[in-house]
Amino acid sequence: MKAFEIWEQVTGRYYELRLENGSLILEATDFSRELPPGLITELKDHKPELLTLLHFQEQADALLLESTRRIAQAWPRGYDLDVDWEWRKVDRDLHRAYFSSDTSQVKAVLERRELLALKLFDSYRKQRAA
Repeated sequence: MKAFEIWEQVTGRYYELRLENGSLILEATDFSRELPPGLITELKDHKPELLTLLHFQEQADALLLESTRRIAQAWPRGYDLDVDWEWRKVDRDLHRAYFSSDTSQVKAVLERRELLALKLFDSYRKQRAA
């Protein structure tokens, strides 16, 4: 089983798997759910890969948060990005990049996403000014 599949199994069963001081922490968010038999063994057997995955997710989350803050600062009042097909496409690309576990791919898509947002914002402002 791959690290991502293990992560999905854990989080899909109302458990949280996170990094804390370089260690894997498994915490129940719903105590009525039981972990499937053998999952603890899988966690132990794939600990290095899980640590790598969780570290990547922390990095990707931080990059996404920084990018979203920059977009939010430039966002013109009243503009709806979700109606734009290019925005929806880059959003899907970002989703795929996030689950690729490739930081450089996430950075590249975030850069495209920010540039597109700024272009759309500029166009919206020009239309409103006309």
